[in-house]
Amino acid sequence: MSTEEVKAEAAPAGPEAPAEAEAVAEKPTRPKQRRMRDMALSMAVLLVPLGLFYWGWSWIADDRQVSVVDTAENRTTAVSLGLAVVEPDLSEDWKAISTDLAVEGESVTLRTGWYSPDGDGLQLVETNGPLTGVDPGLTGTGTPVEAAGITWASYALDSGEAWVAELNGVTVVLTAEPDGEDDLAELAEGVAAAA
Repeated sequence: MSTEEVKAEAAPAGPEAPAEAEAVAEKPTRPKQRRMRDMALSMAVLLVPLGLFYWGWSWIADDRQVSVVDTAENRTTAVSLGLAVVEPDLSEDWKAISTDLAVEGESVTLRTGWYSPDGDGLQLVETNGPLTGVDPGLTGTGTPVEAAGITWASYALDSGEAWVAELNGVTVVLTAEPDGEDDLAELAEGVAAAA
């Protein structure tokens, strides 16, 4: 047998042999079927951190602290300037969060910001000056509202709602943003009880 015959015998029989080997190696595999348990585990991996985040955020929001201010100094000064100041009779859940005293000539205006038990911001304004000095939107007669035995004039403002009444020669204005309008009646009761 010659060398050429041996080479021909050892060589693969035609070009089809390598193609068959490649076809066997590259045989496509079907994707594994997803089981319901796998999908549930994937969802749990996503939902557990979201649930923990939501729980943590709710806990922080419920336990938030507000900065309470002492309103005594401004009240005392307003009284010394001739303003008949009313300190509303409210529960401990109401927190005074701001105070401001403005004097312009004979006009004295005392503003006190309140944080309601529901977490809403309201304001009590007491003045012997013009009503429009409190807010330019307080014009006209307003809509009558009965609360705590007092007839208040209700005004719709861009910032929410305002109730106005004359008590002991002082104009009292209660204001609330839209979320706090339900708390106006309780603040009115506290003012009426103190007046």
